[in-house]
Parts: sequence; C-alpha cells; structure tokens
Amino acid sequence: MAYTVKQLALMSGVTVRTLHFFDEMALLKPAYTRANGYRIYEEPQLLMLQQILFYRELGFELKRIKEILSQRQFEKNAALKSHRQVLEKNVARTRTLIKTIDKTLSHLKGRKKMKSEELFIGFSIGAGKDRFNDGFKRYGTTIDCKVSGKDTGGAMCVLEVNNTGWPRHINQDQDEWIYVVDGEVELEIGKKRFRLGTRESMFIPRNIEHAWATVSTPAKIINTYQPAGKIENFFQALAKFKDLPTREQAIEKSYTAKQIDGLKRVFEAHGMIVTGPPLDVDSNGN
Repeated sequence: MAYTVKQLALMSGVTVRTLHFFDEMALLKPAYTRANGYRIYEEPQLLMLQQILFYRELGFELKRIKEILSQRQFEKNAALKSHRQVLEKNVARTRTLIKTIDKTLSHLKGRKKMKSEELFIGFSIGAGKDRFNDGFKRYGTTIDCKVSGKDTGGAMCVLEVNNTGWPRHINQDQDEWIYVVDGEVELEIGKKRFRLGTRESMFIPRNIEHAWATVSTPAKIINTYQPAGKIENFFQALAKFKDLPTREQAIEKSYTAKQIDGLKRVFEAHGMIVTGPPLDVDSNGN
C-alpha cells in the first residue's frame, strides 16, 4: 500500500516537516515522487522509518543512525531482536527507578527514611562518575549527576558534590535536600546557621534564601533537587563559564565585579537568584 507524506505523518506521529528533513538528509527517501510533487512511501520505507524511530528512542543521533542504516550488512530482523533486548532491559530498569523515586519521595516527605545506598538503586554509576560522563570538574571541585531529570520525567535530580559551596541565593522553583556523606558543611537558611556532619541532612524549601559551604576537605554531599528543573543545565553552563571565581578567590573575596555579574546571569538563566556572597566559615565554626 502506498502512503503520501501526510498520511505517513498521521500514522507514525512524525511531523511532515521532519519527514521532509529526513528526505533532504537522505536518511529516509520516498519510494518515488509523483508528477505533482507528492512523496509516496511504501512498506520498505515504513520499516525503515520504524528503525529510525527505534534508534532515536535509544538515544542515537540522526547522523549516527544514517551511518548504521546505510551499512551493507545491516539486517532488519537482527536489529529488531536487538531493540527488543534493549527495551526489555530498559523496562526492568524503569520499574526499579520508579521504586527508587517513590522511596525517595517518601524519604523527602519524612514518611520513611532511606539508607544512603538506596538513593542509587537502579543506576550502575561508579564512584566519581557522572550519569552522562559530563560532570563538572574545576578548581578541585567535582559535581556529578547521579540521577537525571531525564530519568525521572523531570520529577527530581540527584548530584554528588565534592569540596564546594554556593553563594546566598534563592531557588525559585525547586526544593533542595542536602545529605553529607563525608566531612562537614556549614549551612545558612534565612538567618539561621547550621553545621552538618557526616550522615546528617537538611531540607531547604524553595524561595528561601540559603547558602552552604564545605568546611573540611575532602567533603562529599548528596544534593537533591525536586523537581529537576534547569539544575543540570545550570552546571553545564557553569562548567563553560570562563570567569568562574576560583576557590581561593571565594575564600579571600578577591573576585571581580565582572565575575559576580556573570555568575548572577548564569544563576538567573536557570531559575535561581543570587542574593549575597558565599558563607564566611572556618574549621572552628566561626
């Protein structure tokens, strides 16, 4: 049976514009084009589109999909079996992740306490590794995404933060939870100061001015944001920010006005407002 581009779009959920783009990039050519200019697709093209959608679902870029599908040894039956195996693994993993999300939500609401290791059930992410191998590493500070908003439908994200802190700021759209895995953290919420030690935690509601800083080195913190919002994009932008103050500048307060203005813009672009300088702390709690 033959289908026009509009009919194929309605059937597959792929827009007409996207199908035109696939044609232009020679990823999916029509079976033929009628004299009136209409693109016509038949079963081989439908099967090819299905493969494209499978590979996109698995996270492949269009350029890479084109390379795979254009290989002479590409075999549809083998590819479908492979897709099924991957999807079966993803289904099992997704079920585990849903359980982890439910447990974490209960933990954040104070209903049932979680063990630290339970935060990462469903994820095979090694120590010191980022979920997408794209962590923040600068001036002795590392920030690795362990649970992404992409994994939770935007419900939350979890970061492992080492040896750093943040200026006084407000999260406009997210609640935050800090859990100290190792070391000590000085925390200010509103006008109140707290010092958290290993295995202690603090919940920070949205729209409350707060700041925190690691007191000892090394210090490792699990930092959770609910919902995920733009936090992951924030750290990616921060990694590219050329005028980011160094740890020494933050301690000595020797950063420039240009650095602060740039940092404020990065915060504001991701739903946060800088309201003041970093905390001034020392190992004696002063």
